[in-house]
Amino acid sequence: MASEDGTSFIEPASEGSLDDEEEDGFGATSDYDPTIDAESMMSISTSIYRHSYEHGRRYHMYRYGTYPIPNDENEGDREGLKHVMLKELLKGKLILAPITDDPQKIFDLGTGFGEWAIEVADLYPSAEVVGLDLSPVQPQFVPPNCRFIVDDIEGEEWAYGRDIDYAHIRFTAPMLKDAFGVARTMLRNLKPGGWLEWQEINPRVVCDDGTVSDDYPLNKFYEILKGIWDGYGFDMFVPERLKAEMEAMGYVNVHQRVFHVPLGAWPRDKRLRLVGMYLRECLVQLLPAMGAKPFREAGVPHEEAERLFADIRAAFMDRRIHARLQFYFVYGQKPII
Repeated sequence: MASEDGTSFIEPASEGSLDDEEEDGFGATSDYDPTIDAESMMSISTSIYRHSYEHGRRYHMYRYGTYPIPNDENEGDREGLKHVMLKELLKGKLILAPITDDPQKIFDLGTGFGEWAIEVADLYPSAEVVGLDLSPVQPQFVPPNCRFIVDDIEGEEWAYGRDIDYAHIRFTAPMLKDAFGVARTMLRNLKPGGWLEWQEINPRVVCDDGTVSDDYPLNKFYEILKGIWDGYGFDMFVPERLKAEMEAMGYVNVHQRVFHVPLGAWPRDKRLRLVGMYLRECLVQLLPAMGAKPFREAGVPHEEAERLFADIRAAFMDRRIHARLQFYFVYGQKPII
């Protein structure tokens, strides 16, 4: 059995081999803490540190409307869960690219709530770790070698030097208007031998054994979402093209690893089952965020959206359905000469 790099078979658990208690308590073996201390968030009065409040959710104000996902505490919980999910999937690793042991400058592009940047700053005390994001939602108390800046990673000018050892982007490419433009910016500003790494979910449902039907509700969700994302100018399936485009623009030693991640608690393997439950919960928590703004603004009737979301949640709990999503990890190096 394998779950990455082209071999997609994941052995399902036999009927009745999982207890509800085991699934309900999946967080008990992890270090995920969904609490966010609001008082630890930065409180700065300038306009870029303000927020917009719509449909009961909070959104970034700087370059308003660029990113349609909330930045509130509920989303912070989901981002924390995604972080723990990836650490479980990668067996604790934060970086797959073979960077040096003593990097000097690391950038986290689209840092979100900053979990990755903070842990990397602790892991590499030699490095200045800088997280960029549209939202000022990162903790105030961070390692001394870590800082956060409110900025648009698709902005017209790069103002942070041309001596970057490693740049990291995750769960962001399908919500960029020009992901390849970001890669070109990094190619100009990495130091020779520096690395860019993408860690992305590709939103195509796959299945080996025919247990996913043509009317699987998550497929309907992604069909609607693609139309919405097209309206924003996003490329939902851009993870599939990252490797080829990076090679074409001049990166060398470009590697792609594809992990086949189960959706739900159906795998026999305990680690993959845990990852699958994390992924399921991340997607369940995404549904109200989609309903609050993107689906509403696209004209999807509230009742129709709620029916679809209920169908998705029910399908996620059905262990007879062996759905998977593919996670793309793509990293490449700026030529040394």
